[in-house]
Amino acid sequence: MPSFLRKYFWDVSFDSLDSRNDSYFILERLLEYGDARAIQWVLSQYRDEELLRVIKTSPRLSAKTGHFWCCYYHLQEDELKCLQPPSHRRDSKYWNY
Repeated sequence: MPSFLRKYFWDVSFDSLDSRNDSYFILERLLEYGDARAIQWVLSQYRDEELLRVIKTSPRLSAKTGHFWCCYYHLQEDELKCLQPPSHRRDSKYWNY
């Protein structure tokens, strides 16, 4: 991976990342935090199918990121896990009394 991406992986050993074996993690991080240069690299290195798998299934992407990629790939909001309401409701009670 190019060194200009190092700043996005501050919390892991950048040199041990493998662009194939760690692709899901790398894509999550770069899709969420990457600048234009990072996104250009992502689009040149990964197939649309790989990107769509992460975009559709990652709960870690923000709603803002999810909406952007919905527009980019012409997806429906209900296709993205990050745009779904949480599985628990904050206003519900665990006990009926």
